[in-house]
Amino acid sequence: MSPVPPISPSSVPHQPPPPLDLHSLTTRSQILAHLTSLTAHESSLDASLASLISNRQALSNQLNALQGLSQVVAGITGEAERMANQVGEVAQTAERVGGKVRVLDQEQSRVKSSIEVVQAVQDLKSSISSLDLAMQKQDWEAATRFMQRARGIDAEIVASKFAEAVVPTSDLPSTPSLTLSTLHSTLLDTFLTSFRTASSTGDTNNINRFFKLFPMIDEEEKGLGVYAEWVGGVLRSKSGGAAAAGAGGKTQSPTHFSTLLTTLFESIALIISQHQPVVEKYYGPGKMVFVAGALLEECDRLGEKVLSHWEQERRVARLLGELGAQVKAGGGGLAVGGGAMRHKSQKSNVSNVGSPMLGRGGMGEETAVEETVDPREVDALLGELSMMSGRWQLLRRFLYGRLKDTDDEPTSPAALPTTSPSTANPPSAAPLAEADETEDDSLPIVEHSALGNTIAKHLKSAYAPMEIWYLRSSVEKAHQMDELDPLSTPSLSSSLDDTFYILKKIPLSPTIHVQHRDLRQTVENGVVEVWRRRLEGAFVGVGGTGGAGLGGRAREEEKERKEREAKGVFMIYLNNLDTASGYTVRLIDELLAGEALQQAFFLESELERARIAMLGVRGVEERFRAVCKTGLDHLFNQLLRPRLRPILSDVYKDVTYLLDEEGYQEAEYADVVRKRFVKSWEGMMGGYRESLTPTNFNLFFATAVNVLVRPWEGMIRGMKFTELGALRLDRDVRSILSYLSSQSAFSSGSLRESFSRLQQIATLLTLDSPDEAEEVLAATGNRLTGGEVKSIWAMRV
Repeated sequence: MSPVPPISPSSVPHQPPPPLDLHSLTTRSQILAHLTSLTAHESSLDASLASLISNRQALSNQLNALQGLSQVVAGITGEAERMANQVGEVAQTAERVGGKVRVLDQEQSRVKSSIEVVQAVQDLKSSISSLDLAMQKQDWEAATRFMQRARGIDAEIVASKFAEAVVPTSDLPSTPSLTLSTLHSTLLDTFLTSFRTASSTGDTNNINRFFKLFPMIDEEEKGLGVYAEWVGGVLRSKSGGAAAAGAGGKTQSPTHFSTLLTTLFESIALIISQHQPVVEKYYGPGKMVFVAGALLEECDRLGEKVLSHWEQERRVARLLGELGAQVKAGGGGLAVGGGAMRHKSQKSNVSNVGSPMLGRGGMGEETAVEETVDPREVDALLGELSMMSGRWQLLRRFLYGRLKDTDDEPTSPAALPTTSPSTANPPSAAPLAEADETEDDSLPIVEHSALGNTIAKHLKSAYAPMEIWYLRSSVEKAHQMDELDPLSTPSLSSSLDDTFYILKKIPLSPTIHVQHRDLRQTVENGVVEVWRRRLEGAFVGVGGTGGAGLGGRAREEEKERKEREAKGVFMIYLNNLDTASGYTVRLIDELLAGEALQQAFFLESELERARIAMLGVRGVEERFRAVCKTGLDHLFNQLLRPRLRPILSDVYKDVTYLLDEEGYQEAEYADVVRKRFVKSWEGMMGGYRESLTPTNFNLFFATAVNVLVRPWEGMIRGMKFTELGALRLDRDVRSILSYLSSQSAFSSGSLRESFSRLQQIATLLTLDSPDEAEEVLAATGNRLTGGEVKSIWAMRV
């Protein structure tokens, strides 16, 4: 079909002029213009009509072509209708066939389900019949398999009417559900009876045989129950006799009762190690906890019997009562005199006569209350209780390793040590009574153990007070035997090492988070306070009338001797205090950094409480240092302060800073101030460096310097200076500062801090202009006020 030719723009007629109101044409020009417009529109219409007439043939051809296509479209439409009719017929046929197939599938499914039900019922009937036959033949393994097979059938099928109609027989007329329940109960009773019979006769083959059958009939709990009863009996047979005989035998042995508990705990560990693989193989992981719980219940019964016999045999309540009465009466309370450094054999040792280590008048010895309790008895009791609690802790750690899911290998039963007094572990049982502090991942059967709680109770009510009493008693004896250590430099007394040896040997008690307060108080009262009282009593009677019968010179010599001895004793105890503070920090830090604490407390919560407690004990170091600082101040005020003022008077005797050139040269050559100061200072500080510890000497030295510079500054500000005299003063101050810096490890920064004002005064006197002085003082950190600067400038002449 040929395309229709387009209409040219020229052939498109003009738009007709708008409607005209003839009455509006009032002039000739308007009429002509409108007529012209109409003429143009007429010409346009004529041209358009001519164009349409010329294209008529093409339009006719196109219309003819379209009429030819209508027949083709009509044919296609007819074919489509025919095919739609055919597809509709096929769809109807398919729907009819599909419906019949679905009906067949449903019928087939019902038939299959019926067959399965019939087969299941047949299997049920066969299983019940075979189960009954196997039980009659006492073939328990086969009976168990048939029971498993029967119980594996759907419960709805077992309870169905079809099964109830088909399965019952003349021998088993009951319904399948009732028959299975009866046979299951009979089978369970048979297994329980047979297991108990085998366990009573020690028939391990039948024990293992029936133990494996309980899970197969879904009775794991009953199987674990009778198994736990059996292993409990095994434990009783191994340890029950010894526990029952706890009140007899060699009860006087210090390890008798701890040996009984060790035997009991080792038996438990051995049983768990041997039986855990079997239990978890047939019952699944974690099932050993049930058996271990039963073992611990038996352990509680036997162990508490041992502890009861121990408490009665050792008369623990009586001993605690005597200790309490003795403490109230003053015994065991470190009744050591204020000014004494006793010697172990003071009365018989001639070498100690007149020794400065002996007591002085004015603060006499306090008489200790006679001890009614033998410390050796307390020590033996502490060792036994320590060993028992240590064995419980090892068992506890073993149970956690075996029964908790950890990445570490479980602890071997061989880890439980053999009984030996020399290897007794310190008490490390967990604080079981405090359930609110137990970790979330704790093991309830262990933490709720009655035996563990009883041991914890004994640790708190018996071990803790006895340990504190024994510590006080031992420290008191160390003070009573106190003597000068001839090998120590600087001088120390023997009570220092003896005391810290005693403290280091204190076991890590599980009650340390409570006991640390008593421990710290014991150290403060029994060590710090004793040394403090001895410091206070060292100079008592030194200035008295002890030499009244002597002549004047002899009296002075006696006074100097007493003062020298008191000074020596005083410095020894100052050294003890300073060294003890360092020992305390080192002892606690080593304990916190070492493995002993982690071995004693393996649960994180217990370990954290123990660390906090250790830090609490570490705080006694501050008490040592405070008393030491007070003692150093007392020593300084007693011996050194009165001699400082005369030093300055002697140093500046006949010294003037009104110097001309000749006087300056003479002063430079003589260097009188420095030489006099060095001589006086060495005479005053002589012996302190060798007698005091470095820390004490540095503090003592710093105190002397700080006390010296203030009157020195006042003395200088009372003088007059020429320009050369100011230079001489500056050189004197610098030379003395250099000398003092070489005499002590007292840091040069701290020493310069003490001399800062004195140096600025000397420097200010050497400057000529205020601007220069202001610049220098600002650079060195100005310590002088404006008024002081003016008064210092006024000192120049």
